[in-house]
Amino acid sequence: MGFAGIEVIDSQPGEINLAIDRLQGDQDFAREFEAKFSAIHGIQQVRPDADRGEVVVLYDKQALSSLSSLLALKAAFSLLFPGIDTFRLATWLSKHL
Repeated sequence: MGFAGIEVIDSQPGEINLAIDRLQGDQDFAREFEAKFSAIHGIQQVRPDADRGEVVVLYDKQALSSLSSLLALKAAFSLLFPGIDTFRLATWLSKHL
């Protein structure tokens, strides 16, 4: 089950694989997604695949749970997915991290 065009394909500690509808076939969005999320403290690597509409994110959970990182995540999601309820998204994603 997904949320706002985002679905968790697989998750394990330190890694999450997401299917993102908006990413499918959009290389510009893939580059923007990678740039925005790679800049967040605690995210170690972002590997988007626009052909498949998927992204793998490697992260350090402890570093990513800092207030500054959480605010940066909220800002990145808000910028890339306008109109999304970032609080609901965070609650949904937290079940997989």
